[in-house]
Amino acid sequence: MSVVFASGLAVGRRLIRRIRTDEQGGSMALVALSLVWIVGIAALVIDIGDGWLTRQSLIPATDAAALAAAQDLVGQPNNHTRACNTAAAFVLGNAPSGAMSSCDVTNNGGRGRVTVSAAQGFDPQLAQPGQEIEIESISTATWGPPSTVSGLRPLGLCYDGNDGLQQLLDNPPSGPTSVVIPYAKADPSNCGGVSALGNFATIDFRTSSTRSVIEDWVTNGYDGQVGFQGLGVVDCSGSADCFERPYASGYILSELTDLQFSGRYVPFPIFNYADANQVHVVGIVRARLDDFDLNPSAGGTDNWFVELTVDPGMVGGTCCGTPGLDSNNMVVAICGVDDGANQSCGLGAGS
Repeated sequence: MSVVFASGLAVGRRLIRRIRTDEQGGSMALVALSLVWIVGIAALVIDIGDGWLTRQSLIPATDAAALAAAQDLVGQPNNHTRACNTAAAFVLGNAPSGAMSSCDVTNNGGRGRVTVSAAQGFDPQLAQPGQEIEIESISTATWGPPSTVSGLRPLGLCYDGNDGLQQLLDNPPSGPTSVVIPYAKADPSNCGGVSALGNFATIDFRTSSTRSVIEDWVTNGYDGQVGFQGLGVVDCSGSADCFERPYASGYILSELTDLQFSGRYVPFPIFNYADANQVHVVGIVRARLDDFDLNPSAGGTDNWFVELTVDPGMVGGTCCGTPGLDSNNMVVAICGVDDGANQSCGLGAGS
């Protein structure tokens, strides 16, 4: 761009000298001078736009590379070479004209972050043709236990109402494990006490949601983020983390049937009762819905049950924090873009 403006300035000086000695044609000279500046500015604007488009195509490549590397590091947190090789392949696959320029990994126990930078050459067409400019993108992804979770299904499971579920929550399995959860509590004093109902409940993540909204959450997952309370929290007064249980789970039978036949592993909230009608989320379980009986017209709740296959793994949400009950689930998420953004990507406890 400096070549264009330097040339413009030289022409401008010559025109100004001519104007001083010859007033005839002065207006034409001023127009010509203005055109030089307009052309230079137009060249700058066009090339800036082309450079911006180049960078916009590079950002998804570094995002994908950082996420892929973070997923590798979930399973092998100390194998930085493997993760960075994965990142390089993802940059090349998403931006064939670019190349990874750096890959930096920070570990902190069972959590960490990886920053991937990539560069791609950009050849200005007007301002400085033939003088390649390097365009760069930097993305940082974190991995670790979730501080919040997205995509929760509104079928909540009570922490201490059933021995089988509680054992799985206290000792998360390393692979798929089946558990049957009856609606009837093992001990009436558990799970919120005798005034609270059974081992699972429909949960309204927003106050006074319509039934159709909750049905949609069963199918597609809750579209917001939900955090966790501690097991010892029993008071919901003024807390945004307490949720209503609007009706029995038998009213979402059709949606649960669709979820069952999909065979997908999805996150279900684990709750403690705050009172008979309100719960707070203390953790999650990543599970597949294998079978259930929640028919409200078939002899009440005595025969109700939910059968799940629990398998810890990747869930959506934000990283990294205290996951409530540590169920061995992990989150991988982009937490920063551009140089220095990784410094704001906290890793939760001990970061």
